[in-house]
Amino acid sequence: MSSPFELYVVDVFAERPLVGNPLAVVVAERLPDAEVRQAIARETNLSETTFLGPCADPDGAWSVRIHTPSEELPFAGHPVLGTAWVIRERLCEEPLDEILLRTGRGLVPVTFEGDGREAMVWLDAPEAQLQALDFAELEGLVADAFRSGPLPAALGSNGPAVMLVSTEDPAALAQPVTDVGGLAALLADSGRTGVLLAAPSPAMDGNGHGSDWQVRCFFLADSLREDPATGSAAALFGELLRQSGRHGAFVLEQGVAMQRPSRLHLRVYASGPIKVGGRVQPVWSGFSD
Repeated sequence: MSSPFELYVVDVFAERPLVGNPLAVVVAERLPDAEVRQAIARETNLSETTFLGPCADPDGAWSVRIHTPSEELPFAGHPVLGTAWVIRERLCEEPLDEILLRTGRGLVPVTFEGDGREAMVWLDAPEAQLQALDFAELEGLVADAFRSGPLPAALGSNGPAVMLVSTEDPAALAQPVTDVGGLAALLADSGRTGVLLAAPSPAMDGNGHGSDWQVRCFFLADSLREDPATGSAAALFGELLRQSGRHGAFVLEQGVAMQRPSRLHLRVYASGPIKVGGRVQPVWSGFSD
């Protein structure tokens, strides 16, 4: 890069630092071009890196660009939440109750309940498109237990395109992918981003411990990778819950097998945007020369 920039690393959907899904946020006076942004995202090698300027646009929204190590995404959940937290806690003189991010899927409102690392950060997910998915596409690629589950198999898109499958057996999540190369080839050939696999878990106790669903999500970034927490896929899962007649508040647990436990909160109403929320933990920050 030809000009200096600030770099913030935060953990999203994390109850404490060094768990959840890490995110790098690059703040620069001049936004790097696409080639440089992609090179930086490869350098951080996190599931996503975001880029924005130090000030909001004239209309008050903040324009953000989102990159995986291999491509730019129009929208992704954990980068939106983490970037909004950095804007509020590090770039604004006074905390705001709402921040509007301009993404490739339009304007995304982000709201805050509380302050600092204890704040719950919520986004209104872009409208999702769902269609039925024939499990035959995943035959031999994921465990047979996902052939039939409590929710219908679906292909969803809200920017990223994700296959959603479920099982009644949480034990199937221990080894959900049976052919890594085959699944990577399917994603590459179909242009889809990934697959989310879900199983119901015991209901939360009176202290708010536990979760409603356990999920794992795999995506393609040069090779097949597992994501510690996936906000966009969680929003698609929320839409699938809604279309299956399930409304209310839900907690998803993800990243456990990676030793990056994450908690993703959903608010699913009969109509209106799916809300995805979680906490953000600052890890470190620095400056380039």
